Amino acid sequence: MNSSTKMRERLEMVKELTNLFKFERMVYLSVTIISLIMLLIAIASLLIKGKASSVELTLMFGSSGLITYTASRLLHMWDQALKKIVPDEGEKE
Repeated sequence: MNSSTKMRERLEMVKELTNLFKFERMVYLSVTIISLIMLLIAIASLLIKGKASSVELTLMFGSSGLITYTASRLLHMWDQALKKIVPDEGEKE
């Protein structure tokens, strides 16, 4: 098998993986966007009021934690996909 055939096979594998986890990616992306909006609202509220209450602090810490978690899951999925395209040097084909 030549290298272009191997690359095509790997790309097809990545396409299958991304299609398989499409719903999960959309959920993580949606949660990340909602969390980012919550964080921006909390920041705007703090700026307008000029003070931080427990409600605003809860919104900020809660949404920033969700943003971190969901972004890490999305990045993990892409890391796995890239490993399929470009295997480690020690990995046998």
